[in-house]
Amino acid sequence: MTNLLSSLSKTIHASLALAIILFLGLFYQNDGFSFDALFWSWIARYTHVVVSIMWIGLLWYFNFVQIPNMAKIPDEQKPAIGKVIAPAALFYFRWAAAFTVLSGLILAWLNGYLHDAMTLSIGSGIPKHTAIGLGMWLGVIMAFNVWFVIWPNQKKSFRHG
Repeated sequence: MTNLLSSLSKTIHASLALAIILFLGLFYQNDGFSFDALFWSWIARYTHVVVSIMWIGLLWYFNFVQIPNMAKIPDEQKPAIGKVIAPAALFYFRWAAAFTVLSGLILAWLNGYLHDAMTLSIGSGIPKHTAIGLGMWLGVIMAFNVWFVIWPNQKKSFRHG
C-alpha cells in the first residue's frame, strides 16, 4: 500500500484502475454497455466530485497552509514558493474551479433540473432545486472570483515578485 501511494503517478493510475473496475461493474450488462442517461450522469457526477475535491483541497491548502506559513519561510526560500509551488497550485486551482462548474452544469442538465436550479426554482417551487441552485450560483461566483480576480492578481504578483 505504501508503494502505491509513493508517487502521484502511481496514485492516479491506481485511482483510474479502480474507477474502470467500478465502471465495468456498474454499466456492463448481458448485452454489453449501455451508454444511456444513467451512464452519462454517472460520468458527470464522478468528474464533478473528483474536480471539486481538488478545488476545495487546494483552497484549504492556500488558506490553512501556504498563506499562514509564508512569514515563517526564510527570505531566500520564498522565491521557490512564488515561482514554482504557487503557480503550479494555482494552475490546478483554476482548472478545478472551471471543471467543477462545467461538470455540475452538465450533471444538472442530464438530470433535468438545470433550469429550475439556475432560476432558484422560481415558478416551480421545488425546494431541493432551490437548494442546489443556491449551491450552483455560489460555485459560479467562486469560480468567477478564481478566474477574474485571483488569477489576474497572481499573474501581476508573479511578474513583479
